[in-house]
Amino acid sequence: MNTCACNYKFIILTLNSKYCQNTFSSSHYNWSKYQRVVLPRYISNGSVRTEKSRLKQLLMKSLKFGSMAFGVSLLAFGGYLLGLFEDDDLVQKGNKNIPLVVKIYERICFRIEFYHKLFTIPATNKLLPDSLPDYYDKPRYTLVLEITDLLVHPEWSYSTGWRFKKRPNVDYFLERVGKIFEVVVYTAENGYITSPILDEIDPKGWIQYRLSRQCTEFRNGQLVKNIERINRDLSKVIVIDWNTSWTQLHPYNTLIIPRWNGDDNDNSLIDLADFLKVVFANEEKDAREILNEYKQYEDPIKAFRENQRILKVK
Repeated sequence: MNTCACNYKFIILTLNSKYCQNTFSSSHYNWSKYQRVVLPRYISNGSVRTEKSRLKQLLMKSLKFGSMAFGVSLLAFGGYLLGLFEDDDLVQKGNKNIPLVVKIYERICFRIEFYHKLFTIPATNKLLPDSLPDYYDKPRYTLVLEITDLLVHPEWSYSTGWRFKKRPNVDYFLERVGKIFEVVVYTAENGYITSPILDEIDPKGWIQYRLSRQCTEFRNGQLVKNIERINRDLSKVIVIDWNTSWTQLHPYNTLIIPRWNGDDNDNSLIDLADFLKVVFANEEKDAREILNEYKQYEDPIKAFRENQRILKVK
């Protein structure tokens, strides 16, 4: 920091000493012409720290008031949900003379149970409409299929993102089973993902009903397909899947087959269609009894194909 003595006062400069000497050293210099010039202001380190401290305090006050406003809004919204500010028809009316604290507790319990059911079980006990009366010509059995890794396989890459690969012989399979079964897709995927995929792989509409993740239940941290909710006689329901946890509630209705990994040379759907047609087309037995005979095999379709080969040889 450099200072120059003039006739009127001391002036603090932020300029270098060379500039100061060249400008103000001459005795005949007329300072009155430039006394209103505003020179750059020098800010000491202490001033900088004071400014930062002031800004920090202002920021903390803003956060404090913002948090208070958010808390008040959250309490008001929570009170609205609990029915403290308006009457809730969903809550059963009980004794109005009970203390306010007990009322609040009961409403909290009701809300917790309500939202727990909302996110863990379907909204209705009947996922499908009632079946046709017996005097109509209708399929004997209902075939419930998964879509992921059974009909299509998801693949991801940096260039394309997620894509779904169509399994070989899907068209043949759906046409064969669609003529003798009531075909239902019951998947653990979201409906907005599977709906356009099913439109693409099933243009003829062999799949009569589509059930997505919104129709599943959430039990013990796992998604579960509750077949009882499809509103069909379980003795006439056949579930084809590869994930045992999804069908854990009804293992006797389920035929577990190997998961398709995207192999282009796979022909398992042809064998699966032949298996279903041969075993169930002319049967009136309980589907669970028939499926139980094939549970001893790790790959039931492969075992069926081998049995058919043996019968042809004989």
